Amino acid sequence: MGKAIMGLALLAAAMGTAAAAQEAPPPSQPELVVATPAPPADRPGAIVVAKDTLVRLMVLNEVNTNSAKPGDRFVLRVDENVVVGGATVIPVGAKAVGEVTRVRSNGAVGKAGAVGAKLLYVEVGADRVPLSGEGESKGRSEGGGVVMASAIWGPFGLLMKGTPGKLKAGHIFNGYIASDLLYDPAAARFIMPEPDSPAAP
Repeated sequence: MGKAIMGLALLAAAMGTAAAAQEAPPPSQPELVVATPAPPADRPGAIVVAKDTLVRLMVLNEVNTNSAKPGDRFVLRVDENVVVGGATVIPVGAKAVGEVTRVRSNGAVGKAGAVGAKLLYVEVGADRVPLSGEGESKGRSEGGGVVMASAIWGPFGLLMKGTPGKLKAGHIFNGYIASDLLYDPAAARFIMPEPDSPAAP
């Protein structure tokens, strides 16, 4: 009798756990929630997305000093929803583009490589929203310079190379909205400035 009661209790507990798991809400996307100032009088329904609003981006394919050169462009993706005024103005997964600005190859005597890059824009629907933000990644120096490399390793120390500079796939790059913009939540798109406007990219 005791075993039957214990079995029923275990069954009820398992059923309760399963029901709780079914009722649990799905995990939400990571979000960057940003406060917003009041919109202009002629755009009462718009949301102001302020200059320097943070946009967290992830590098998709490695950029390194072995193959990159200044002017090369590379692709990133938005890593967190950007939420302003209760609306997701830039969603997770949106494509962004950066540009290589500087390449220093790794070389002998342990010289490390370095690659620098800047952000250009993020694509939100049909719009290209200009971004600002720069970064640099340096490799690791080896041998401690000419004198130390020669003293420790002899003439072969002078041939030691540092490691390449690289922005690895998965590297998080902080970008920022380049100028104040308006977002229309009804149309789910940015109100881009006119080409001759001072705020236009």
